[in-house]
Amino acid sequence: MRVEGTETGPGGVDAVVFDLYGTLIRLERDTRPYVRFARRVRPDDPGGVVRRSLVVDAHDLRRFAERLGVDPPEGVEALEDDLRRDVRSARVFEDVEGVLADLRGRGVRLGLISNAATPYKEPFERLGLAGRFDAVLFSCDAGLRKPEPEIYRRMADALGVEPARVVMVGDGPRSDVEGPRGVGMGARLLRRGGGGGIAGLGELAASIGVTPGR
Repeated sequence: MRVEGTETGPGGVDAVVFDLYGTLIRLERDTRPYVRFARRVRPDDPGGVVRRSLVVDAHDLRRFAERLGVDPPEGVEALEDDLRRDVRSARVFEDVEGVLADLRGRGVRLGLISNAATPYKEPFERLGLAGRFDAVLFSCDAGLRKPEPEIYRRMADALGVEPARVVMVGDGPRSDVEGPRGVGMGARLLRRGGGGGIAGLGELAASIGVTPGR
């Protein structure tokens, strides 16, 4: 499918790749259990621990502690409970279903790249989104995270589309705009509620040159 009017160039857009959290779904409850865990096990480098959680496959905080080679911190049971409750609070944004259906109906291939620790994959399946996508990369499975260039290249390969014919959409300036543009993809920054970029996914089609319903 040819879509005019994007920075991807004259070839048009054959695929749109979405971020997950803050783009397709939101957490109505977020107690940041991985940040709290990190501060307890590595107070000298909590950021490094959080980043590590995004690129290892560990289904809960106890297993993550094993992967780090540390003992689970005191109070890990409460952290695990908060993690489960946070994940269960995930909800799909109201504009998602229609936009995905519209793009799919036009023959646009759909991809997803998410920087997420393993437990945060669950809502993607439970909320019925998984079957909508042609290719999916979670950082915890890939061993890579945005904005590493290779994760975008892998997505383009999985979709069978040249990077120049892909547009990435998400709420992270580095992960969802600068990173994909660095490998030749187009990008749209999503700012729900305004503040730059597009304010909702309902604006996406027009922003890449497609009139909804055309």
